[in-house]
Amino acid sequence: MSAPHPLAAAAVLDPPRLAALARTGLLDEPGGEPLDRLTRLAARLLAVPVAFASCVGVPEPVASGRALPLSHSVCQHVVAAAAPFLVADARAHPLLAASAAVRELGVVGYAGVPLVDEDGHVLGSFCAVSGTPRAWTDDDVETLRTLSASASAEIALRGALRTAAAEAARASAAEAAARRVMRHIPDALLTVDAAGRVVDLN
Repeated sequence: MSAPHPLAAAAVLDPPRLAALARTGLLDEPGGEPLDRLTRLAARLLAVPVAFASCVGVPEPVASGRALPLSHSVCQHVVAAAAPFLVADARAHPLLAASAAVRELGVVGYAGVPLVDEDGHVLGSFCAVSGTPRAWTDDDVETLRTLSASASAEIALRGALRTAAAEAARASAAEAAARRVMRHIPDALLTVDAAGRVVDLN
């Protein structure tokens, strides 16, 4: 098994990047249908068998786990460069020729662009993969950039909803705790709003 490129591995494992990725919730839950639709669209528009921000077309057992080990990742080079990474033939590429991605997953042509959050962290890659050599065009890259921007917006929305749900759960727990305390206070206690209406009492 080939080892990941050390510079790419360092970029992938950068703590601020990992913290940003954790906040999205993508490490805990699959990308979901919106990201799958975008990757299916990428596969159709670029006429490739595999496209992923969410492992559409990736073979098992990777597809079920929806993640690649770093040793098999070409996307790590997108993260390391924070820029598009285009490969016409991975079998002849100095970084990829001996990689498990070529040997075990059949990656030959690869085009990936960064998935970036609002703070500029590169969360991953939105990419297209072919099993044959591919000369990627400027239009191909622009298609990936457009779809990547949509995917990034979807990821940001998921993160915002996740944060809002967590804050609502914390507020609900705090309110429940306060009510429990009020029920056990021996004195009468009530709260009123600005108009003098009673809104709570024990």
